[in-house]
Amino acid sequence: MKARELPIKELIEKLREEHTTLPATIDDAVITYKTGNLSGAFPVIAEVRETLSQHIIDEEGVLLKFLIDKIGKDASEPYIKILQEHTKIMKLVEQSVESTYTGWTETENDLNTLKETLAEHHKQEETVLYPKVVSLL
Repeated sequence: MKARELPIKELIEKLREEHTTLPATIDDAVITYKTGNLSGAFPVIAEVRETLSQHIIDEEGVLLKFLIDKIGKDASEPYIKILQEHTKIMKLVEQSVESTYTGWTETENDLNTLKETLAEHHKQEETVLYPKVVSLL
């Protein structure tokens, strides 16, 4: 997987769109599980994993690189810290995938934790990271 080749403003709009659609996709996985369709929820979680993987590649490979090129690594430190949360987020995604094999109770908790973590993370990106990138265009 490689970063999407879009102008930065368009890329940010795409990333913002994903911020709004990901929670609904996670909710779909929860609903699928609650209907008793355990195997049906796995592809939904896999979709979340795929979307987040691309999202992370775009933010780190394009936006972070842009910031470092424009303002240097030291000045980019606050934005690097925001993006370091991606490791924790992907661990939660992998936990969700793994828990589909062990049972609904763990999976529901993992998905709810992922959704809450993403909400806070996306808020930081929307209020801190993206405005900084746009200000440097």
